[in-house]
Amino acid sequence: MVKLVPVKDNSSIDELSDHPIVTKLANKDLSVLEKENFLVFPEQLSQSVDLNGDNFIFTQKNDATRTCNIVGILSDGNDELRINSRFSQTNEEDYFLRYMLQRVLNYNVVNSKLGLSNEMSYYDLLVFLFPYYLNRALSKGVYKEYVNKKYDDANIKGPIEISRHIKGNVPFTGKVAYRTREFSYDNNMTELIRHTIEKIQLAYDFILVNEDTRESVRTIKRITGNYSRFDRQRVVQENRVKRVKHGYFTEYAALQRLCIQILNEDKSGFGNGETKVHGIIIDVAWLWEEYIWKITGWKHYGRRSDLATLNFFSRLGNDAQQHRYPDFECDGIPIDTKYKRNLDKRNDYNQLATYIHLMRSEKGGFLQPSQFESGYQKLGNMAGFGGELFTYRFGIPQDYNDYDDFVKQIENSENKLKALSLN
Repeated sequence: MVKLVPVKDNSSIDELSDHPIVTKLANKDLSVLEKENFLVFPEQLSQSVDLNGDNFIFTQKNDATRTCNIVGILSDGNDELRINSRFSQTNEEDYFLRYMLQRVLNYNVVNSKLGLSNEMSYYDLLVFLFPYYLNRALSKGVYKEYVNKKYDDANIKGPIEISRHIKGNVPFTGKVAYRTREFSYDNNMTELIRHTIEKIQLAYDFILVNEDTRESVRTIKRITGNYSRFDRQRVVQENRVKRVKHGYFTEYAALQRLCIQILNEDKSGFGNGETKVHGIIIDVAWLWEEYIWKITGWKHYGRRSDLATLNFFSRLGNDAQQHRYPDFECDGIPIDTKYKRNLDKRNDYNQLATYIHLMRSEKGGFLQPSQFESGYQKLGNMAGFGGELFTYRFGIPQDYNDYDDFVKQIENSENKLKALSLN
């Protein structure tokens, strides 16, 4: 029987310093784990400012062992280590993580069977992430590749298959059996997605009701005319052998890996043999930032092409590549989301001071989740050109009866933030 060990993010876990999962993954670069088919969400570490290839799930330094800005589920077959957000009320449930996933990934779990469950399993997380990966892949267009097809007609477009022709067309009826290779939307990759959709709809159809996801599902079903539920294992095996590798289709490569895991209830891992560690790890700092964007609609900065950019120099000719990325701008004021427990009074303060100067703002602030009531706190006035630094604590409910009660309380925190006047 697998032994469950719960821990929380951004916390000391010295008592687990010798745990086999911790020792195997401590100080292990996340970019290495991503290459080893660990499921890292979001799938491109470059999307995150607070998390990059130099960050870890666990750190061990000077006899101290800690968790970082990561939540998720890790297992080696003997033990399962579940990293909850530090705002979870008990070791069995993590309503805050569940709620942020619900908002960011656009699905409703309040009235689902998962709303009644105290545990989000490894497989639940796989399924929950599917719409995000599906929509991102299809935003690149429908995947198309060469497929082998067989025909039996008079329009010969490829090599004749003699044995099949003799078997079916003797005496000669005007048709010829031949095969050809042609570009098709109905291929192993799209068939894999179709099989995954069909499986999810049996028990988790509520996560596919978002408008964008519904359109993606309709598209896949429309183009996969050769779908048969009896072909599942063959399709999965062919996708295992032939992975998507073209750089343009990186989103499809991530979706392919996820679909294979969902269909086989499989678990990609790091290591070899019986000691292999598998898991899903989520950059909760990225999730926190995306959640705030979802509820506020503030102007969002970032490295993605669809986000805003703040130029460091007044003229691009000085150095066109010098940009800065505050998370948000609200009424001309830079706002930086910070999920970690404590602000770095050197790097974080310097970062915000830069944003205040570049945006010619009179103030700038941090936005942090808190176990206490929501509220504005002034940190001080800067010397030199001046400017106020503040932090806003966003209250995460700690005393609730069930998930519905948690949702009502956190919506109150959301309303307080949206009503906040910074001028």
